[in-house]
This record gives sequence, structure tokens and C-alpha cells, in this order.
Amino acid sequence: MANSDFHIDFKGLPELLQQFQVAGAKAQQVTEDTMRTTLGKAQQRSKQLAPVRTGFMQNSIEVYITESTKDRVMGEINAEADYSSFNEFGTYKMPARPFVAPAVKASADWFYTTMRQKLEGLVK
Repeated sequence: MANSDFHIDFKGLPELLQQFQVAGAKAQQVTEDTMRTTLGKAQQRSKQLAPVRTGFMQNSIEVYITESTKDRVMGEINAEADYSSFNEFGTYKMPARPFVAPAVKASADWFYTTMRQKLEGLVK
């Protein structure tokens, strides 16, 4: 199973929210919503990048919010097909054909940009 944890730790988020007088619950909801959208983008992109033979591996890619607290939102993307990790990381006879990691990287960039815009919007 190819597995790539996707999590963002906001260190000092409560202090930042107090400084800008933003309601923590609203910022948490914005963060969770943005994480859900980000996970959806990562899922879609990893399905596009996944090697296809039968489509089983593509269809086995699932995403989850694994934790949501006032200063942390974590999500996970899993390719549940048994042979997913062989494709993602390769074997001694087969080169790696990553499809989860590149999707997570691209989605993380989008997450940071979007979160900055949304949090700035909350403060105005």
C-alpha cells in the first residue's frame, strides 16, 4: 500500500489568531475545509499519475481527515491496492513510478497559498 501522510502543523496558530482577533472556531473550519479540498486535489492528481492496467489501483486511492484540532489538521492519502507501494517506490527489478508523492507535493503548495489568502481574508 502506498501511503503518504499529508499533515500541516501550525506552530503558534492560537497566538496568531488572538493577535488578529479571529475566532478560533472559524479559522479551524476554514483550515479543515481547505484541507478537504487539498486532499481532493491530491487524490485527483494521484489518480491521473497512477500507472493504469486495470484501473484497480487508481480506484483504490482514498483520502481522509485523520485529525482536526484548534492548532492541527491532518489528512491522509492511501492507495489501498497491495501493489501500490511497488509502483510508488519501485523494487530492485522495477524503477519507481511515483504517483502519490508528486500529487501531495503539488497539493501542498496549493494548500499553503490558499490558507494564506483565506486567513488574510478572515482578518480583514
